[in-house]
This record gives sequence, structure tokens and C-alpha cells, in this order.
Amino acid sequence: MRLKQILILLLVCTFLYACGQTQTPQTAEAKKYIASLKAMKYEELKNQLRKDTTLLNKLIKTATFSLQLTSHFSSGEKSKVDQSATEFEINNDETTIKMLFNDYCEKLLFEQNFSDNANEERFNLYGQSLFKYESRFSLTDDNHVLEKKDSLFKPFKDNVAINEKAYFFRGKKIAKADIGLKRIDSIQAEISLKFPTSFEHFSIDKSTKTETYKAFSVEVESLGGNTAQLKIPINLYAEIIGYQAFNNQNLRMNTSALSATPMLGIDKNISESLNELLAIFSEVLKEDDEKSAKEKLDQIRQNQVDAKENMAEFDAYLNKLSKDKAKVEALGDVGLYNEIANAGKKVIGVQTQFVMVEFPDDIKSIDVFVATKSVSLQNKAMVKYGNHYLDPKFFNEDKPNIVFYSHKTDRKFGVSNRDGEIIIEPKFDELRQLSNEYFTGDEKLYWLNVSTKKMVPLPQFVTFVQTLKPGYDVFEKTVGSEEKSGLVLNREKTILPFEYYRFEKHGQFIIASKTHNLDELYDLNFKKIPNKGIQKIHLVDEFIASDIKYPTLFEAEDVSKKKALVDKNLNLLTPFKYEFINPFYGVNNYFMAGIRTADGSNYWYGIIDEKGKEVTPFIFCNISEEFDKNGKLKFCLKDKREAMDFKAFLQKYKK
Repeated sequence: MRLKQILILLLVCTFLYACGQTQTPQTAEAKKYIASLKAMKYEELKNQLRKDTTLLNKLIKTATFSLQLTSHFSSGEKSKVDQSATEFEINNDETTIKMLFNDYCEKLLFEQNFSDNANEERFNLYGQSLFKYESRFSLTDDNHVLEKKDSLFKPFKDNVAINEKAYFFRGKKIAKADIGLKRIDSIQAEISLKFPTSFEHFSIDKSTKTETYKAFSVEVESLGGNTAQLKIPINLYAEIIGYQAFNNQNLRMNTSALSATPMLGIDKNISESLNELLAIFSEVLKEDDEKSAKEKLDQIRQNQVDAKENMAEFDAYLNKLSKDKAKVEALGDVGLYNEIANAGKKVIGVQTQFVMVEFPDDIKSIDVFVATKSVSLQNKAMVKYGNHYLDPKFFNEDKPNIVFYSHKTDRKFGVSNRDGEIIIEPKFDELRQLSNEYFTGDEKLYWLNVSTKKMVPLPQFVTFVQTLKPGYDVFEKTVGSEEKSGLVLNREKTILPFEYYRFEKHGQFIIASKTHNLDELYDLNFKKIPNKGIQKIHLVDEFIASDIKYPTLFEAEDVSKKKALVDKNLNLLTPFKYEFINPFYGVNNYFMAGIRTADGSNYWYGIIDEKGKEVTPFIFCNISEEFDKNGKLKFCLKDKREAMDFKAFLQKYKK
């Protein structure tokens, strides 16, 4: 691959703002440059301008190329289309989206990519950015129940843009260049969203080579089979919101794959500035009178001087890099892309987007949908660090130990502290954090001894599970053909034997699951608690995904598998009489329970409250945990299905 061809394999965002140069007035720097030329003797000046003219011609020639990336990710398979897809439409309610956007911003968090060269990665083709943002509203970790508002906002998430304004470390503002491996507390940001409210479309037929839409020309590089390759002006591309196509049977199709990458070259403002400077030099060289010639030098402007210097610097860089074949090979494609992109950020620009759009079947024509009216929303927010995918105990928030990776040591992994100081030098090919002190590295379990800055191997255990209180850790190890959990003090003394498969800490007691049908109860000093007939116990809301907070109540099971409601102090609030006790998705202080029918073939449903009191009789053939779309309770009485406001239901059927 030729070096200059590599240049276009870069994404657009780094360069959109880099080269927006306009005609600028003379500055002190430009005046100094002009003065240095005027100070030369006339023949010396002409010789210098002849050299500069030669250089400018070379730079202008270098600036004329335009190349493109043709990578496209798809299965490469076609399928028969038997019926038309729904015609493209938008139905964006501005009021609703604004409300959801505000809520999204309030719950926005960021995660940090800990890399020893993160501050140097101004451009990264496929890698992580320094900060990753996400707002998950109040979704549970189970993720099988989506909030209505999350579903409504989902189509707009990818269009949310975050402009970072300031960074805070230990509560104080910090320069971006000083972040390094430091764990940032929060980021002051401007959050914006642009979404279309109306649109129109233009069509591209199979035989079209260039399609004109308003003041824009769209070039069709190829349209064959089920894939089209289009060159779209960048300003038009920013307003395109969708593509559909028709096959040879005139059936409407949605896209099956889409790739879009910039066609890169030297920014047009750079080229224009170089040509302007060349024209000034040419006029000076044509002049016979020294005074008149030097007066023409006053036309030189700062943008022209900058263009010449920046382009010369970039051209010299390319020439040097092209001769260093060992470095080019060592960088690899992605590394080379990133390096060239950063080196050329002062001169590279984007005017055209190269789009490859694919459909299930062969294309007869394409409809391109363009926004004609859009709404722009913007909020200012202080976004907090949130390790929200992980257990809150994963980090010690005050003194976190954090895995980072290093490009300086061939992408090895190490551990740093919150201040960015390295505790463990990067030496692991793989390092996965299990907690603040326990790690799996290169398929081995380690404990991090912070005081000695050493990773202590723990070959006696398979993995670390959790810490129940300082010094008391749950590990797994192999017992016979199974992996069992046990409790160990300071990684040495076994407190509870390795004969359990799960430990759960709840307030003042611990559930130790010995088998899937037997739980043992311990206090916080790991003394066994009388079980009061309880064989199995779990949080009453453990198996439900909801955004509401339930009281700390438990469903317990006795030896006959009958259920009872239990409070956080292990007091039985009901007898062991129910077949199940289930929470509702939208109510937190009432629970649905069931008892067996007389013939044992089914259940009678009823409702109990958080104190265990039966508030309705058990006469219902069904009650649903999830309310209907109107927020009403769904139930069945005497084989008739109904829906009713929950409060009205309790009032009508109260016991």
C-alpha cells in the first residue's frame, strides 16, 4: 500500500474542525515574516522567492490527491424479497424527546479508558476513546425489562454528542494533558442532540452517474447487484437520515448493511492559501522595481504563512516516514493510520463522504432521505464517573486500584492507583480485575499487596468471589469434580469450609447456599443462626427486573416447599402456606401470592402487603405481575379476564 493511499483510511471526526481556516488579517507573526523578506537585498529576495515558489508548486501538487476507504462489513449474502418494507417515515414528538433527553442527561455517566498513552491518542481508528459515555436510565442489571422511556429514546442515543469542557480530579479542575492514568471524578460537558422533524427524498436510478440534489452533486461510483457506492458531499451527508431501495419487482427494501468513511485530502482552505501565496510570489518576481516588488509583499496574510509552514512540515514528515520501512511495518495498518492522522491534523480536510449501502436484493433504484427541518437540544451537565456495569464493591472508591494497559510495553497490563501512580508495572498479557485487591492475570489468581507493590499468586484457589467484611474473603477451589466456595481469613485460615456454591450478605445475616435446596444462615461473625424452619431463602424481588426499590423482604421456603414472607431480621411475617410470593413490576409494598386449589391442579391468587397481611381473599384464577399499557392491574375472576386501577382493585376486593 502506497503511503499517500494510507492517508484516506482515516475517520472524519478528528478533522472536521482542524482546518477551517478563513482569510485572516495580518498578525505580528505575519508582519515579522514580511519584514524578514523586505530586509533582504533584492537579488537575495528573488532567489529566496524562487526557492519558495518551487516548494509551493511541490506542496500544491501534493495537495491535489483524493483517496478513499472501501472497507465494508457485511455477510455478502443476498436474499429474496417477497414483500415491500414499510415506507420510510419519522414521527418525532419534540416535547417527548426533549423530556427524555433531559432525563437521559441527568443520568449520564462516563467510564474511563486507563491507558498510559491516552492523552496522546488524539485520533484512534478502532480503539477506545479516553472517556465512554452512557445513560441507562434505571435499567436493572438483568436487562430483560426495558423501561418505556429507554425504548422511546433508543433511536436517538447514537446522535447524542458530548463536548467536554473541563475535567475534575479530587474535586479540582485539571488540564486534559495532566489526566494520564488519573481517575477523573467528573467532567463538565455540553450535551447536544439534533433530530429531524420533517424530510424529503431524492432518487438514484441504476443508470445514474451523477445525481443533483439542490446545490449538491452525488457521484455514483458503482451500483451493481445489491450494493451501491456513493460519493456524497459532507454537508449533505450530515443531513441524510436514511436509505431505501427498490428491487427489480419494485418491492421496497431497507438496508442490510451500511458503511461510511471520509474521502480525505488536503483541506481546500490550505490549497487556496498555498495558491494565493504562490500568486503573490509570482507577482513579486515579475516586478522590475524593487520598491514596488517589496510593497506587494504586504498582501501576505497569516493563513497563507501557516498553510506553507504546516504543509511543508507534513510533506517532510511523509517523505521521512516513507523511507522508514521498518517503522511502517512495525506500526501496522491501524497504528500507521493513527500516526499519519495526528501528524496531518493541521492540513487534512474532508469534503466528501464515501458511502457503501447494501440491500437484501438487487437494486433497481435508491431513495435517499434528507432532513429538511431539525430540532437541536443542548444541556450543560456535570457528568460523574460511574463504574455502572460492575458491582459497587469492584473498586474502593477512596483508594481504587485500577487496571491499565501500556502501548509502551507492547500492550501489557499493569495496575495504577487513583493518582495515576503505577503500583504494578505493565507485564501481564491479560489482567482482569475481580475486586479492588484481587485479579486474574495470565490465567492465574493474584492478590495485590499494595504496600510491597507485588502481585501475590494464590494457586490454592480457582478464583476470588467476594469480600464479606475486611479480611474475610470468599474463594472458590476445586473439591473433587466440582468447584466449591468457602470463607477464608487473610487468604490463609478457613473460616467456613469449601462446601457451598454461593454466599450472600444481607444486612445482619449471610445466606450460605449448601445445595440448590438448602441454605444455611450465619451472623456477621460467621456463627450459625437457627433457621426457624427455613430451608431456602432469597430476596422477594430477586427474580424480577424493575426500576422501583422494594423493601428488604425475603421469600423463604420450608422442607415441604411452602413459602412464607420474612423480614430483614429473619422474622416470619406469614406462616409457610403459599406456593409462591411474587412482587409486582410497578408496586413495591404489595405482593401477589398463591395457594393450591382443593384438587391441587392449579392456584388461587391473592394479594398480601409488606407486613404479611392478606389484603384480598384468594379467589382469583390469575393476577399478573405486570400492569397493562394503561397502567392497570390485569386479573382473572371466575374465568373472566379484567383490568382495573390497582387502588380501586384493592378497595373493591379488600378482605
